[in-house]
Amino acid sequence: MTLDVGSPVTHCVAEFVLGATWEGLPANVRRESARAWLNWVGCAVGGAVTPAMDAAVNGLVSMGGGQVPVLGRAERVAMVDSAFLGSLAASAQTYDDTHLATITHPTGPVASALLATAHQLESVGRPVDGDRLLAALAIGIEIECRVSCAIAAGGGNFGWYMTGLSGGIGAAAAVGRILGLSHEQMVYALGLAASQASGLRAAHGSMAITFVPGTAARDGVVAAYLAAANYSCSDIAIDGKNGLLQVLTGATDGSLISDGLGARFEMLNNAYKPYPCGIVIHPAIDACLHLVREQGVDYRKIARADLRVHPDALNLCWRKLPDNALDALVSLFHWVGAALVRGSAGVREGEIACVMDPAVRAIQAHSEAVADSTLANNQAVVRVTLADGTTHEWMTRNAIGSVTNPMTDAQLATKFRDLVLPILGERRAGALLGKCENMHRVLGIGEILQLGALQGKGE
Repeated sequence: MTLDVGSPVTHCVAEFVLGATWEGLPANVRRESARAWLNWVGCAVGGAVTPAMDAAVNGLVSMGGGQVPVLGRAERVAMVDSAFLGSLAASAQTYDDTHLATITHPTGPVASALLATAHQLESVGRPVDGDRLLAALAIGIEIECRVSCAIAAGGGNFGWYMTGLSGGIGAAAAVGRILGLSHEQMVYALGLAASQASGLRAAHGSMAITFVPGTAARDGVVAAYLAAANYSCSDIAIDGKNGLLQVLTGATDGSLISDGLGARFEMLNNAYKPYPCGIVIHPAIDACLHLVREQGVDYRKIARADLRVHPDALNLCWRKLPDNALDALVSLFHWVGAALVRGSAGVREGEIACVMDPAVRAIQAHSEAVADSTLANNQAVVRVTLADGTTHEWMTRNAIGSVTNPMTDAQLATKFRDLVLPILGERRAGALLGKCENMHRVLGIGEILQLGALQGKGE
């Protein structure tokens, strides 16, 4: 599908969003939609009890309650707040998926917006089954990633938080699809979502790192529901004069959004994280774990560590000596220290006890990194020098969790269990995993919420 010359890109996108079918999507796209959903549910439940979620839930509930469940929580909130919280929770441990080419976290805003909307529809007798939800998820992620590609190619400032710029558009597309919007209404929804695009990377290192994807989910729901009520918006909000692309990049070329739409799928370049931190850190973690596990490096003998990394690793995760867990989530130097000292890189390695561990701290302080533009974004080189002058070096050529070396279904299932079991217990965690692995058998989204949301404060 290609944009007609002179036609705003919103029309091409609306045609695809409303016309695509689950059966018509390629098998690999359907498979990745299911994997994205599984990964998101696990991250949302696992992140539900973090301090960021506690603060967000308390703040929203103080403004008024609602009837919509939240994965991993006992509280009930308003519909738009549930969309906000689901996306926030999934990013709370920095374990959510990443479209590495644009540093977008695409599934959170779309999946959370869909879950909230599906619950609302089911409450009025319009259940959304698993295949219908996954089709909308795939289509929303695809639009989000394509918008991100257009922004990135146009030279948008690196300080913009990409998920906040494109996430609401993807969420609006997905929600509008299951609401059954007309073509004209879908154009409104896409424009309304684009008009709310926002997010600054200065939020990194604070709870607000989760606020941006949460807001994107909420904005997408609001845009779609207002459009359903015929609240209009200009059709040039994305690629026209003073539209999203021109404001961010100075250009108005929407061809990266429309060209090949429905034939080539950008969502296939999405990746799932094996480690709960910025994905640009992962190649260095792989190298450190190799040094410990395969070369037998003893952290007690390390005098210094020297890193060569892709430029994005330093652009995004430059923090040298983080003094809190939120800063550590996006600190290259912390995760190098944690991986070398602990020989692992899981949720516990992101907690404050590990951040302030004197042994980890010493390696943080005695590590240096340089950006190497010859490295791919899934590569890094780590060299450690021991106190006796001996050196050990390893180059990660193809980091686990990257598009070229993706996590397997079994690895995703293990990640899901590790995140969900402490919250839901073994029985419900296993049952929820089974539902998420077999979405074609899910007749209504209430089946997911019944297992994934807590029933009372004491549970």
